[in-house]
Amino acid sequence: MKHTIGVILQLLVLAILPMVIVWQLNFGFQLIVMPIALLTAIFVFSIGTMLRDSKP
Repeated sequence: MKHTIGVILQLLVLAILPMVIVWQLNFGFQLIVMPIALLTAIFVFSIGTMLRDSKP
């Protein structure tokens, strides 16, 4: 179960972060949003990695 949640979190990050970049390029928003989005993505991805690598 933890493994599946970890994989889903990692896939979400890998899917959503490029969409945020495209959204920024097309529509634009405040500059501070991109670093916050990147740090959030790193945090969520690392949680997904920990869940995926944890023992059952």
